[in-house]
Amino acid sequence: MLSVAAFAGMIALCVVGWSYGGAGGLIGGAFGALTRLGGRGLDWGERLGNSYVGALIWMPLGLLLGGVYAIGWPYLEAALNAPPQ
Repeated sequence: MLSVAAFAGMIALCVVGWSYGGAGGLIGGAFGALTRLGGRGLDWGERLGNSYVGALIWMPLGLLLGGVYAIGWPYLEAALNAPPQ
């Protein structure tokens, strides 16, 4: 029950923070789910469980990377392109 709430909370966080890198969180979740879907599971129940865990692992990492790209990159680019004083 707690993992379902964490999953729903991460999706809500990605949607609310869309302009702050939320797209990266959803992309990371999809990437994690797809990479773990074709794993070594014996049946589809186990493979779907592995896929769910992959999405839970990669969603916060994608949100972090999306936030660095959406917020940190423009500041870094502005600092590098600023004229010397």
